[in-house]
Amino acid sequence: MPEITWTDEFFPILLRPRFIPYDVKSVLDVGCGRGLLGALLRIYRDPEYIAGIDSHKPYLDFVKKMGTYNEILELDLGGRRLPFTDKRFDLVVCLEVIEHLRKEQGLHLIDELQRVGKRVILSTPGIFYEQKTYDGNPHQHHLSYYSVDELETRGFDVYGVGNLLVFGKPIKYISVALGKLTYLFPKLSDDILALKE
Repeated sequence: MPEITWTDEFFPILLRPRFIPYDVKSVLDVGCGRGLLGALLRIYRDPEYIAGIDSHKPYLDFVKKMGTYNEILELDLGGRRLPFTDKRFDLVVCLEVIEHLRKEQGLHLIDELQRVGKRVILSTPGIFYEQKTYDGNPHQHHLSYYSVDELETRGFDVYGVGNLLVFGKPIKYISVALGKLTYLFPKLSDDILALKE
């Protein structure tokens, strides 16, 4: 069993048609982990085809048992070309992954996401913070940070989906209570969701 059981609080936002249309047919989940997104997609959208990529074999073994993905690939995402043709997927989703790569690798991955997907969604922390290995996954360290400005420069619409930052830091209770205000002010959020259509 995993050491932790958490889910990103922004899943209800992610499942809005603005981000994941009802008629999406093919999806690539980059950094699929234990397959939570794939399960939600099957329940709420049921696309014809879902592929998942991750570098942590125990996650992939679990995902294979669940059977929600049509294809599962074990792939180290650091600087590699994704093994798909241009615009192969209606939607490519990469949640809480790029911060685990060195900056140049993360930027390369963003380019690859845009190459293989007609629509791209990614999420990442809105601030840099240290994260150690957990869940038996050696790839969980945070190695980089991506600002709202960087993602907007690459053509993404960026939304705040985390807790409100006060002078660049979360404040206990207040930040959580006022987190929804960050949707339109992503620079004030400790987690961001980016969309490129």
